[in-house]
Amino acid sequence: MKSLRVASISALLLLSLLMPRSAAAQSSARGSYRFLLEDDLIKSVDFDATTDGKGFTTGQMTFTDEAKIADTDDPEDPRAGDPPPQLYIKATLDSMTVEKNRALMGGTVTDSSHKTYIGKFVQLVVEDNGNNLEVPDHLTWTFCRPQSQGWIPTDAELARDDGAYLSWWATDAERKDDVGIPSPSLLPQEVKSCPVRSLWSYSFVNVLKWDGDIVVQP
Repeated sequence: MKSLRVASISALLLLSLLMPRSAAAQSSARGSYRFLLEDDLIKSVDFDATTDGKGFTTGQMTFTDEAKIADTDDPEDPRAGDPPPQLYIKATLDSMTVEKNRALMGGTVTDSSHKTYIGKFVQLVVEDNGNNLEVPDHLTWTFCRPQSQGWIPTDAELARDDGAYLSWWATDAERKDDVGIPSPSLLPQEVKSCPVRSLWSYSFVNVLKWDGDIVVQP
């Protein structure tokens, strides 16, 4: 009977050690957030993304904005006409990086009230500030147009021009905590998302009023 108890306790201990590892292998970010910026127009974002233990991310995001944004890449184009009503965007999320209380998500716009947004990359960065009613959760976002592959820039007068292959990292020499900014690559490559930087280098929009909650789980 004693040996049976020892075996049972050992099995329970082994199970308790394995369960936290499995849970820790997953990270997630979700939120339903309505907010006002300096333009005094209501914006909202609803999102839910999960990365499993193998690094595979699935998720979705919906963004709305009361601002009348022109449905064209050139708002000054006389053919643009009057801006459509409220902007609506729906995106599929396929990448996510989580560090502490911040998450960076990326994906592709699949549906929108503005057709020029469909097919663009979207990047959403959020910060979860817990249940502090004095400090809002933070966020910022950007849209990027996929770039077609081009040619390798070279100097025709130099037989061995390595200019396009050179790269560097710009940092502040007087600050040891400066994460720096990498040089943009000039080489043709398949672009699959908006440019990704360190999570702690992003600046958030200035939220004046807010309602809802953002939750980040590393």
